[in-house]
Amino acid sequence: MPEPKSGDLFFTYGTLKDGGKYHHILHKSERLGPGTTKIPYPLVVAEYPCLLDQRDEGYHVRGEVYRILDPQCWEQLDELEDHPVEYRRRLELIDLNGSTVQAWTYFYQLVDQLPAGLEPIEEFEPEN
Repeated sequence: MPEPKSGDLFFTYGTLKDGGKYHHILHKSERLGPGTTKIPYPLVVAEYPCLLDQRDEGYHVRGEVYRILDPQCWEQLDELEDHPVEYRRRLELIDLNGSTVQAWTYFYQLVDQLPAGLEPIEEFEPEN
């Protein structure tokens, strides 16, 4: 499986978005604009946003796309997301400004630990 490198794209849908609790990790990254998953997935919020790897369920999730310029940022992201245990990172097709790009995206893995009855949402709005 390929590993992310400097210059690769990253899609964030949660607390790493502009205004989110962990956005500072992306301070050496270039924001390319809003993005949307090409495939619908459920995005649920428990203690924090969780994108579930359940294709064709939920919504075309809205988030933000960044170009990661500092390779150490990937290490920080993997640590924050507890990759590959709690979240698993993979390339996903994202609609960015009318074009389809591949961007690294973190999918939540511990689905059986989520509270029952969480309703999927289309977009998470961070609260500082």
